[in-house]
Amino acid sequence: MADPYDAPAPVTTAAGAGLSCYTSAVLAYLAREDATAHARVAHATRLAIRPAAPPGPPAFRHHDTALDRLPDGTALRPRGARQLGPALEALAEEIEAYGQVLFTADAARLPWAPPGRPPAPHFLVATGHRGGQWYLDDHFSGLFPDGHEQVPFSGWVSSADMAALFTTDDSFTPVQRRRGREVFGRTAAAPPEGSRQWFIRVPAHGTDDGPDDDGWITAPDRVGNRLKEHLDAVCAQEGEPAVLEDLWAAARHHRYKYRYFLAAPGQDPPPEREHALRRAESCWSGLPKTMRFAVNSARRGRPRTSLVDTTLRDLAAAETEARGFLGQENKEHLWSVTTSSPTTSDEQRTPTRTTRPCAPARTA
Repeated sequence: MADPYDAPAPVTTAAGAGLSCYTSAVLAYLAREDATAHARVAHATRLAIRPAAPPGPPAFRHHDTALDRLPDGTALRPRGARQLGPALEALAEEIEAYGQVLFTADAARLPWAPPGRPPAPHFLVATGHRGGQWYLDDHFSGLFPDGHEQVPFSGWVSSADMAALFTTDDSFTPVQRRRGREVFGRTAAAPPEGSRQWFIRVPAHGTDDGPDDDGWITAPDRVGNRLKEHLDAVCAQEGEPAVLEDLWAAARHHRYKYRYFLAAPGQDPPPEREHALRRAESCWSGLPKTMRFAVNSARRGRPRTSLVDTTLRDLAAAETEARGFLGQENKEHLWSVTTSSPTTSDEQRTPTRTTRPCAPARTA
């Protein structure tokens, strides 16, 4: 996951809609088959953390309902392989069966990314292949602190570029690997370290869909208190705290959420609701820069403890108020899926659609 400063992006633009690279790719994948995908992401957005032993950073989860389900009764599950050949064969099979495949690339090796990016997992969607070339969609966009901007990309890449960007996870940190396991709103099994990773569709019936909230903190005030404790402990240390990337992602997700609800048609909400949602969106908007300023100030020997405390308390209050207005709306939002036939194992594949292995000719 990259760590750019947040840049405004209206919900009505590309599928990523100003989200993190993970969620923009998941949304793009879902939206090809599910007309409610944008609503699902907005309704699902919620920040939860799971504390770790000090001084380790907490784990973050950005959604409270799993985003791995498709309307045909299948669910996305991670797979991996060390060797490039078998991994590419698996991607081709998934495209042939479903017309697309979600996989993990290295942000530092994307031909369209700004130079100088560090290694980081980055989700892409492949929708076609032909003669060693692959058609890739990347809906992520962001402005980095050094002034470089990454913009969305859709087009064909060569077999050499595909081999370079579809890497094993050896260069990724444990924190980065953990983020990938939480991408759908529940902890997913991970392939062995040293693997190239992608996601396949399996029958959802019988998959591991039980409760998965043990140890996770979801109340905004408690989340804020734990974040303050962690930042107070690590602000002055060398290196940027890992939680800044997670808070940047959370800010993007929540801005998307509140913009969606503010722009939702067919509503005549009371003024208090609009005020609460705009206040929450504003608090999330300023969070990444405020936290980075506090960290940099602490490194210079001028800790901004009160600034961190005030910012997180104001955010918790705004989030609690906004959740109150949206609570009933979330309860009334139902997303129905068809149920696949019973199966004894989620390894048994039942493709529901067959498409050509190559996407229509497009210009990179």
